[in-house]
Amino acid sequence: MRRHSTSWFQGWKILLRCAEFRCQDGSLKFASTAILKHRAPTADCTSLQWPDKMTRSIVFPEDAFDSCEDANTDAMAKARRQVQIMNGSTDSHGRKIMESARNSDARQESDESLAARYEISFDGKRYAFRQHRYDVFQDALRYAVAEHAKVGFSHDEAFQPSWTAAYRPTDEDESTMRLHGIDYIEGHFLYGGYRYGQLCDAVAFAAEHPNL
Repeated sequence: MRRHSTSWFQGWKILLRCAEFRCQDGSLKFASTAILKHRAPTADCTSLQWPDKMTRSIVFPEDAFDSCEDANTDAMAKARRQVQIMNGSTDSHGRKIMESARNSDARQESDESLAARYEISFDGKRYAFRQHRYDVFQDALRYAVAEHAKVGFSHDEAFQPSWTAAYRPTDEDESTMRLHGIDYIEGHFLYGGYRYGQLCDAVAFAAEHPNL
């Protein structure tokens, strides 16, 4: 089930798309994607550094929440900060708002180092430790650390560190997803309450079962 809401902030239209999905333990989780679209500035907005052409950006979710309201609140906060960065806005002290030091590249570098130490690989969508696959890095790390701590644990001499940049849908993929109402969250394409590893599978089901 998907829920949409729209608002405006500093000349940008913010469309929140909240997706609901069921975890392996049966619990429901929610995650929201923010789609940002810029419009031309109005006469009373000349003080802001507006982009001079139509611009579009997407803020993908990093976490899942217990309610759609919490997911939307998180997505809106991230979307507004992204708008401020793109507009060149300043904070209350007159300083230009910049990307947070806790950015995804820094997190990936830290996770990559831990992954290499505990023999975890990442293919851009899933984390792998031996024969096990995980959607969340912390789950993979927790299990790998526990295994390493066991008496008699044997290192995999054939292991080679492998860390691929996190997958993101291409512009063409996003166009197809919008056409069918498909969301992408944490390595899965979501449609009609189901999760798919491949976009083509989600599209095939959406084509046969529209408007779910």
